[in-house]
Amino acid sequence: MVGTICVYLLLIVTFLLSIPAASHTGLSTWGSLAASSVAFVAMALNQFLATRPRYFEGMFGGLDRMYRTHKTTGKIALALILVHYFVTPNFKGQVLTGGLNDLAKDAATIGFWSLLVLIAFSLVKKIPFTKYEVPYHIWRQSHRFIGVAFVFITFHQMFIKRPFDGNALLAGYLNLFAVIGVASFLYTQLAPFLRKRKYEVTSVDQQAGSALISAKPVSRPLKSVAGQFAVINIKKSGLREPHPFTIAGRDEVGGLSFAIKASGDFTKRLYENVAVGDQMQVQGAYGRFKFNSKSSRQLWLAGGIGVTPFLAMAQELDNSLSQEVCLFHCVRDAGEAVDQQALLSKVEEVDKFSYILFSSDEEGRLDAQKLTDLVDFEIDGASMMFCGPPPLRLAITKGLKNMGKKLSSVKFELFEFR
Repeated sequence: MVGTICVYLLLIVTFLLSIPAASHTGLSTWGSLAASSVAFVAMALNQFLATRPRYFEGMFGGLDRMYRTHKTTGKIALALILVHYFVTPNFKGQVLTGGLNDLAKDAATIGFWSLLVLIAFSLVKKIPFTKYEVPYHIWRQSHRFIGVAFVFITFHQMFIKRPFDGNALLAGYLNLFAVIGVASFLYTQLAPFLRKRKYEVTSVDQQAGSALISAKPVSRPLKSVAGQFAVINIKKSGLREPHPFTIAGRDEVGGLSFAIKASGDFTKRLYENVAVGDQMQVQGAYGRFKFNSKSSRQLWLAGGIGVTPFLAMAQELDNSLSQEVCLFHCVRDAGEAVDQQALLSKVEEVDKFSYILFSSDEEGRLDAQKLTDLVDFEIDGASMMFCGPPPLRLAITKGLKNMGKKLSSVKFELFEFR
């Protein structure tokens, strides 16, 4: 995507600017400086991406892919920090900065070890050689401290001795990203107060391990499109931690609904404790998983709670629909169906919309052959929107390919934010 390419180009520019600024110092010193400069810009860019800039979402193909770039850039920064640490630059006889140099050295020590630990921890979801998975709330809180470490590294970058003066293009370039990085970090700390909308829970419908939660805006409503997701938290003990959830429905006055499956620690607490009247904070909306108005035959394939974005899309369909749309919901047990009655009513209301509930307990494992047999239009040449476990998507697309069925497009989001 364009956004990812732009990130890498900015890193390449840093490398190129380091050549005239420091290549005269010798290969090892220049290599160390080039590594530290590129790492610094990578960290600054990651601070910017952490603000979840909606205006740049399209350049990355969605917030999920922006986060994937964020993660990759973090790995690059970590590797280059290690290069800079182990390849010590030699500044003997070179231009030095002022008396803040000693403080800059101390800042580097604090920033280096903090970043080393925090970035490494942020890249680990499961503890190696164990079954222990790092809880999201611990991961999230530790991730916030990367910004603090970046501030120390910024101080080091600006006041440590270096073999080029402030007029060098590299110096100006690094100063620019210092401002971007620090400003982005400060913004992420203020964002909860600036970007969240206040909502009140109006209904909680619990259905076989999942809950359909509806809320109305208390003040200004959130702007969203069917298929997008929002980051929500409940102002209640144990539920204050923000988590992303797909918007399952919207109404004309800005009301929102979320279908949440009790599958993790937080979602179980949410399922058990959320109640009518609870205050909800909502931030967003994000995502590029939107209705495809160009495809004449559309398969919406959902796995489990992955039906959520399709609930919002189906809600907005009417008889002006010119495309054939089939929502195929694959669940383990039929009791796991979410808002099934509303979908069946929509089938009665909209001529070109169909809904199929597939229970693997009753009908066996879903494969491409069963899918094509059940869908009432020709899948070859149709488009597919998918939301659910990645193994299901891969199995179906591979199976269709083996059958000689070629989809015109396959749209999905990654939904992996750490």
